[in-house]
Amino acid sequence: MTMLTGCLTRKALYEDLRETREDAYESWLRIRESGDIPVPAESLTLDESVRIALLYNKSLQAKIQEREVARGQLVSAYRLAMPRVDATASTAYGTGDSDSAQLVLRQPLFRAGGVTAGLRAAKLYAFWSDESVRDTVQTVIRQVHDDYYTALLAENLCHVNRDAVTSAEAHLNDVRVKRVNGVASKYDELRAQVDVANFRAELIRQENILVLAKTSLLRTLGTATEAQIHLSDQLNHVPVKVTLEEAIKVAYKNRPDLYMAELNIRMQRENVRALRSTYLPEIDLALSAGTDRARDGDSEWSGTQRAALEMNWSLFDGFGREGELIAAKARLKQREIELMSVEEDVFLDVQQALLNLKIAEEYVESQRLNLQHAEEGLRLAMTGYREGVNTEVEIVDARSALTEARGNYYKALFDHCMARLSLDQSRGLLGKELEQK
Repeated sequence: MTMLTGCLTRKALYEDLRETREDAYESWLRIRESGDIPVPAESLTLDESVRIALLYNKSLQAKIQEREVARGQLVSAYRLAMPRVDATASTAYGTGDSDSAQLVLRQPLFRAGGVTAGLRAAKLYAFWSDESVRDTVQTVIRQVHDDYYTALLAENLCHVNRDAVTSAEAHLNDVRVKRVNGVASKYDELRAQVDVANFRAELIRQENILVLAKTSLLRTLGTATEAQIHLSDQLNHVPVKVTLEEAIKVAYKNRPDLYMAELNIRMQRENVRALRSTYLPEIDLALSAGTDRARDGDSEWSGTQRAALEMNWSLFDGFGREGELIAAKARLKQREIELMSVEEDVFLDVQQALLNLKIAEEYVESQRLNLQHAEEGLRLAMTGYREGVNTEVEIVDARSALTEARGNYYKALFDHCMARLSLDQSRGLLGKELEQK
């Protein structure tokens, strides 16, 4: 590797990166061929999708390592209270050659609260990392729902356009029979053919959208993106009744970003306490044992032992501590303002989610009625056409209106599902049932 030779030029660096990417591609091929990539069950529910994502989603797997970072910082913080042992040895040459070795143990006895402040800050960071992971879990669950609902919508729109193609083809055959019998014109047949072609084109477009939506879902799950899956759930209208005050109360108790903002304040308070402790002396117990000898003649090793209480008190450091304390207090004020800002964001999120849910409720109801009218309109138009009352253009218009109405109804269901999802996320409830298990 060129990076190991110390030749760090732009050309050498990018050659090395290309080699790394080529190796990564070969590794990807081997993994695909070995079948080590997880593959979901062919019949996939929304709940199962969430479970799989919590196991294999790459963003969540990376975020979980934050807990190890916090654990490492907590372990490291214990050095403030634990004894330190150093061993040194030397061999000197010169006018008097000599050898020496020494072992020193130093135990902190007094740090004016700095030790406990450091340990509390490390523990608070561990709690903060847990909330950070919970926030990512909710984000992943939201993305899984979003992708699943998007795929369901695309699947339903495929059904709508497939039914429209079938209906248009049946009507085309009917027109051709009528033309043979001299009842329909060449224009009627051409118009029916155009109708079929238009619905087929839209069907192809929706099928492509469905493939991309399922691929996006599998990518979020962290599984093989070429897996063949069938979505078992449906887009359903589930009414939700909740007041703004109730929703805000639930959000204040559950939102991970609020907990993270609170923990940021508490960690910064510990930082301020630790800085204040530097104005007081530090007292240590120092124990040392050493041995040395002069190599001139027949000198023997001689040992020394020492026990002492040592005090170190920095009386003036050029205003360094004062400056750090001023900055720490300002950061504490920043964290307090950030918490107020997050609380305002929570209110706006919940309020917007409730407004969107109300609009989605009205949209579903209006499109349900619109769909009923469109179905009845096509039935009447077809009956009139067979009886010679309605024209080909009226049939085409009625079928297009029904197709659009069915599509709008599924879009309304999708919007309602997404509005419910946004409300749950704004209240911090995504994944709550998993925490209770």
